[in-house]
Amino acid sequence: MTETVQVRGNELTGADASAIVAEWLGHFAAAVQSGSASDLAELFLDGATWRDFMALQWDFSHAIGRDQVVVRFLELSKAVNPRSFAINTELPPAAADGGIRAFVDFTTRDRIDRGYVYLVQGAEGFVCSILQTQVVALQDYPEKAGDLRVVGKAYGVVPNRTRWSADRRKEASFEDSDPAVLVLGAGHNGLTIAAYLGALDVPALIIDREPRVGDTWRKRYAALALHSTVHGDHLPYLRYPPTWPAHTPKDKFADWLESYATLMDLNVWTSTEFLNGHYDDDTQRWTIRVRRADGSIRELRPRHFFVAGGLFAGPKIPDVKGLSDYTGLAVHSDSFQGGDDYAGRKALVVGAGVSGHEIAHDLYEHGADVTLVQRSATYVVSYEAYHKLWNPLFAANPDFPVDFADQMTYALPPERSDEINKELVKLGAELDKDLLDRLQARGFKLDWGPDGTGIIGAHMAGKDSYHISIGAAELIADGNVHLKHGVEFSEIKGGKTVVFSDGSEMPDVELIIFATGYHQFWGHIKPALGAAAARIDKAYGRAADKEYANTWRRSAQPGLWFGTGFIRMARYYAKFSALLIKAIEVGIEPVDPEKADEELTGSELTRR
Repeated sequence: MTETVQVRGNELTGADASAIVAEWLGHFAAAVQSGSASDLAELFLDGATWRDFMALQWDFSHAIGRDQVVVRFLELSKAVNPRSFAINTELPPAAADGGIRAFVDFTTRDRIDRGYVYLVQGAEGFVCSILQTQVVALQDYPEKAGDLRVVGKAYGVVPNRTRWSADRRKEASFEDSDPAVLVLGAGHNGLTIAAYLGALDVPALIIDREPRVGDTWRKRYAALALHSTVHGDHLPYLRYPPTWPAHTPKDKFADWLESYATLMDLNVWTSTEFLNGHYDDDTQRWTIRVRRADGSIRELRPRHFFVAGGLFAGPKIPDVKGLSDYTGLAVHSDSFQGGDDYAGRKALVVGAGVSGHEIAHDLYEHGADVTLVQRSATYVVSYEAYHKLWNPLFAANPDFPVDFADQMTYALPPERSDEINKELVKLGAELDKDLLDRLQARGFKLDWGPDGTGIIGAHMAGKDSYHISIGAAELIADGNVHLKHGVEFSEIKGGKTVVFSDGSEMPDVELIIFATGYHQFWGHIKPALGAAAARIDKAYGRAADKEYANTWRRSAQPGLWFGTGFIRMARYYAKFSALLIKAIEVGIEPVDPEKADEELTGSELTRR
């Protein structure tokens, strides 16, 4: 621990913070170098945590409690020799919340890494409460960015010079080669991983069944906009311009994705349908069959198949008696564009998640007589409370550059993040008390997410029973949007009369929107992968180690990768996937660690 710096009063200056961190870091580096558990233990708080993103091993892991942190860090250090620890020069240490925040640079055997530490005052000096480490780059294989960017047009005399546009068409066609990575899905997850791979010079191809990049957003309901802040929702390497709207409409975001694919020189085959895939354990390659726009079948043999299709697949529509005889319009929210034509007409929205609320909101704004059917409880938080509590690092004029803010966001182990989420949910309920009380007075049933963890917990559980209100909840609370709770939509009779499970009826309903969710994406494509899918119990959610299950890390099936989540999550996590794939491609890491271990054991036995 640190003892030499004398803090004047109760305030730490920047110079104080830097001196304290430098002293702590010197002791830390010495303890790691010597392998002294007792020396390292002195530098940590009893309840300290450590989370590692592929800096000390090619996986995600974490430890809780000083003893676990010390044992785990020293154990993993043996193979990768962490060294060259230094305070990060881009963002100097600073006092914060009674402690000190600092970023440190270091290297491991083949990686360039960065750590985040949060030091607090202990009984005899400053000790570490939070430690986070992550790989930033591969030492011998830097990104083609900045001073290392591609040349473009080479100046001088180049005999038989080819044209850039022709070169791009050839590159994207993969006529005489296969991509190292085939990415399924040209949404923000797929584009993000492909952009990182491109910067690392790993040939990647994205396929998407839609005619244009961004069409999955264009086809959604017209009122949709991103609920997250503009300050944190850009994709890698390309920030939004300063004139970008605060709340991005879905069609504008769709156009941005399409532009991003073009500007980043990503190889995308649109109107291309994934048919099936087979993995060969001997060659460690896939055979993936796809159908192109012209109906032709193409076989691709990548080493890596990256499923980036999002959490959900096809829409769920309940089986309702008489629905086939309904004389109005009945559609899933996935296909509904807007309420412009329903002024003065009755509309029924079934489902009280994100889509249900926003479609009800849109219909009301266009003069419809709207009723929302809430079949089960919903977690509700206002847009203002959500961003105040969950997104303080991603605001206008932020204190930290985005990549540093991302690192801080994911600094804590999932178990500790869950506890913080529970507290934030309680704080949000206090901020939104008036709104929530009025909702309950209307009969609206509130939920607080799995075990009280709100939106994050719901998302992790694959549920969408939450709503970030931008006006819809207020409409329900004020009685402008009618509410039916705890009933099911059981029958349609007489062409336009809806009958509910409690026997009540609603006549003359001219529009029914089923905001009833989607089937899970992994379950949708799993049958098309045959035996290769057998090892995957789930994609996303929590694994036994509490980190993401098979997602953004090696999955249980070699060569099969999954990427999904919020835009900010994709920007952060996809870089680790890309760096690991690059490490595999250049021979730093094996495709299949278990197989490599077996072969190594076999060769040792042969030598004996």
